[in-house]
Amino acid sequence: MKNNFTIDEIKNFWDRVAPIYELANKKVGYVHTQRFEKTIEYGNFKEGQTILNIWSRTGNLLPYLRRIPHLTVYNREASPKMMAIAQRKYPDEKFALTDLEDLSEFSTEMFDRVVSLETLEHTPKPLVFLKELNRVLKPGGLLIMSLPPGGFEIPTRIYDFLGNNHGEGPHLFLWPGQVRKLLKDSGFRLLKHESAIILPLGNEKLTRMSEKMLTKLFGRTSLANFGVRHFYVATK
Repeated sequence: MKNNFTIDEIKNFWDRVAPIYELANKKVGYVHTQRFEKTIEYGNFKEGQTILNIWSRTGNLLPYLRRIPHLTVYNREASPKMMAIAQRKYPDEKFALTDLEDLSEFSTEMFDRVVSLETLEHTPKPLVFLKELNRVLKPGGLLIMSLPPGGFEIPTRIYDFLGNNHGEGPHLFLWPGQVRKLLKDSGFRLLKHESAIILPLGNEKLTRMSEKMLTKLFGRTSLANFGVRHFYVATK
């Protein structure tokens, strides 16, 4: 599987939106930060583990990871300008650039956990990307991955039209069946697949309530394929 955009197009887009990225995500609040909370919930992180955080963007996962003592975290980002913001925010953390295809800087079976949030949909070669994540993950380790489902293209266009989003740039939102096949073809065994349906209601308490209610009612139905994101937890 190969998408019709390049890593240079990805980098250029996220470089352009880097100055507004933090502000745009503050506007949507929990709709953005929910991915980090769920990563901690699903990841079963342990003290002393080695973590790959790929696509780290401006580093917003790091405060959540740092609740677990003595993690060694490697952050990899596609956009130089996004990474520069992250480095200013977290000067003691390890950041470097990635093309989302070649992770040869890392040895095989190096990581206890690999975290990939809202990344697969922006990857020019998704299967190549996942095969590299599989290679660097230890046997019995976990991949924690989130991405919007195929149906989220509709609300994304509405958000973009209303000016409430930073935009998605080059991407292809994948349906759950496509993601499951990619995971299997890259050598992963899926352990958990969960959806999240959230209404951005402006108030965090109400937004969280919408997630709890809507995901309970519709999270196992086809309507979940139009929700904000799906989570996949896999091992090898």
